[in-house]
Amino acid sequence: MRQVVSALLLSALVMGATACQSASDGDRTPPSGAAHKTAPPDAKASGTGRTGARGPAARGPALIGDTVDLGGRAFGEHLRVSALGYVDPARSVRTAQRPAAGKRWIGVDLSAVNVGGTSYDARITKAWVTDEKGRRHPAIKTGEITTGFPAAWNTLAAGEHAEGWLVFEVPENARITRFHSTVGDSPVTWQLQPPPSR
Repeated sequence: MRQVVSALLLSALVMGATACQSASDGDRTPPSGAAHKTAPPDAKASGTGRTGARGPAARGPALIGDTVDLGGRAFGEHLRVSALGYVDPARSVRTAQRPAAGKRWIGVDLSAVNVGGTSYDARITKAWVTDEKGRRHPAIKTGEITTGFPAAWNTLAAGEHAEGWLVFEVPENARITRFHSTVGDSPVTWQLQPPPSR
């Protein structure tokens, strides 16, 4: 009888030890199907945004809203240029001033900030838009338009910012595709997305 009781007690002790060991293992290893949370990817590190400045080696034209970094001839000359937006058609604040018959105006909002350590010759020496047929349409002088003042700056001091509008007179039915500008000695091109109605 004592042998039977001893055997039963030994069996109970072994089962209890096994259960404790299983519970202990469960604390260390999550069961199958448990959720494993990971930190979300860093949006800045992913490189998918378009807010970063593009260097001169970037392929293809920039898009409206993109920023382009320009370097001058001298050490420490760095300019950051952005085509912030455009309006089609553009209109003068003077009601009597308007495009020629069969023409319309397009305005492009251009921004420049000197991010270097010295002054920068940021004059806009050339500016034009091209249509789907490759024809050039140079900038014209219109004065203030309803969306803002004209772009008019020369040399920018270190840290100085300037912004203004460039206006182009184009055929009424022309589909404008790109905006080109030469700032100082550096040519830059932005791709325009024409309105669906054009």
